Order: sequence, then C-alpha cells, then structure tokens
Amino acid sequence: MSTIKHDQLISVIVPVYNAAEYLERCVDSILQQTYPKIELILIDDGSIDSSWKICQRYCDKDQRVIIHKQPNSGSSIARNSGLDLAQGDFIGFVDSDDWIDKDMFGSMLSYAQDHELDVVECGYIRSSDLKEKKLTTNTKNNLVETKEEAMERLLRKQGYSVWRRIYRREILEGLRFIPGKIHQDVFFTIDVLNRIDKQGYLPAPLYKYNNENESVIRSPYNEKKLNAKDSLYYIVNNTKDYNHTIRFLAKKYLLDGLVTHYNSLFLHSYLDKNFNHRKTIRKEISEELSFKDKTYSFFGFLAKFSPFWFYNLILKLNKLRIKVQLIILKI
Repeated sequence: MSTIKHDQLISVIVPVYNAAEYLERCVDSILQQTYPKIELILIDDGSIDSSWKICQRYCDKDQRVIIHKQPNSGSSIARNSGLDLAQGDFIGFVDSDDWIDKDMFGSMLSYAQDHELDVVECGYIRSSDLKEKKLTTNTKNNLVETKEEAMERLLRKQGYSVWRRIYRREILEGLRFIPGKIHQDVFFTIDVLNRIDKQGYLPAPLYKYNNENESVIRSPYNEKKLNAKDSLYYIVNNTKDYNHTIRFLAKKYLLDGLVTHYNSLFLHSYLDKNFNHRKTIRKEISEELSFKDKTYSFFGFLAKFSPFWFYNLILKLNKLRIKVQLIILKI
C-alpha cells in the first residue's frame, strides 16, 4: 500500500436498525482501521432493541463516533441524515450487520490519492463463503477504469451497493437517497457514475457482506418490491449516451428484470388477483423483446405469447425440474 497522506478525513455512515446482534462487530471493524482519521456516524433509525445503547457506549469511549437518533424512517433517510452530518473529505457507507477488512478505507483512500480519483470501489465477499474461499489482498489487479469501463462492469456484475465505494465529498453534492426505495443504491450509483470520468477498482474482497441475516432485499416478494420496478427503467434512461455494449446490457437488464417481476407475481398471485400488474408487465416485456437488438429470452417470448394459465403451468414445471435436479445432486 502506498504512503497515505493523513490529512484527509473519511466519514463512514452506518444506518442502524435493530442491529444489536451484529453492531459491535461492525463498529469495531471500522474503528480499528489502519487508517485512523475516520469519523464514524451511527444513525439509529428507531431501533427497539439495545442498538441505541451500544451506539451511546461507543460515542462515550471514542471521540471519532457521532451518534444520531431518529424515528424509524428507513435506510434511505438514515443515510441522508448521515450525509447531512458528514464532514469528511471522503464518504463511505457500511451496513450495520456487515464488517470490513482493517485496511479497507486506507487502501481505497491511498488509491484515490495516488491516482486523483473521486470514487474508488473494492471487492466484497459473502459471509457464507468466508470459510470456503482463500482471501487475497493482491494489489496487482487494482486498476483505474474509465466511466464506460466502470459502467459496463457495473451492469455485468450488478454491483450497485453503495457500501463498496468511497466518494469524494464534492461528487455527492446535492445527491441524496430516495426515501422508501428498496433499490435506492441503483439510483444513487448510476447518478454517481454519470458525474465522474474515471474510478478506481480494487477487486480484493475488503468488505464482508453478511448474507446470512434476513433483510428487506431477501424477504419474500411483496408490493414494495413490485414498485421498485422503476429502477430497471432508470438504468436504461440514464445510459443512453454510452456505447452500444452498455446500452445493450442496460436493455437486457431491463428485460430480465421485467421477467423476474412477472414470474414473482405468478408465485405470489395474491398480490395481483385481477392480473392487472401482470397484464402491464407482459405488455412491457413485449415492447422490449427484439431480435434486432438481441434483447430476448425464452421466458420473455413465453410471457408475450402464452395465456396466463399456460405460463403458470410452465413455471411450476420448471420449479419442479429444479427441485428434482437438486435432489439428484445430493444423492
């Protein structure tokens, strides 16, 4: 790691909601960073467990910790509250049930300083994979990406999460998270990439993502997830000035996302008893299918040309096929 100029402050924003089980691990991993000039902002979003007491305890023993309590309003508003309080030259986000490598912020800041970057992204690893994979912090694969390269990788890997990046404060001027949005990170990350010319990428898994904890994203399909469909269109509408490959990936992402919503409504039909949502999405799928642009899929065409009862039958048969395959693999 290059020599870091220790004159820059990093504000780390952590939304906290009923996170007592994991919060100490998260906070300790931030306060024990090898780069010490950190401002940790803990936003308690109306927790009803002991999270607020834990926040207070850390605030009492470490002057770098700032705490703020607000009525439960969702992670978007919690992050916005953190942005309003942040004083750092760079800003980062960590989710309260996750934790980070001790060199994460130092490595990212050093790379930003060395290459005069406004945004640096790092890799991550799921907690369920930690025991199975050998971690490496090899810096040989670090690179500076153009805006187009960064956007293409983003669309291919679908790595929209804001917690994998640090941002120069000025880049976020006027940017805020949309209240109540499940896929708030999609809008925020697309907006950020459209403000920069290049970004740094450190593929080492410096962020530890806790995929064993239940969250809104991993909860069953619901009305709120259906309403997040507009994030698919946001990507398409905000990549129109990019090259052909990126526009294709955005359109393909839109089509695949629409099919996923369509399938989910069949699997959770109580959300769409009159088929109104499915009629709308089927029309949208039909409009996006294109041999010319190579944006098509088997289930996309099946959705366009099949009556609802037949499509539902195919979905059930496919689900059964997958279940049988898994049983065979276990044998």
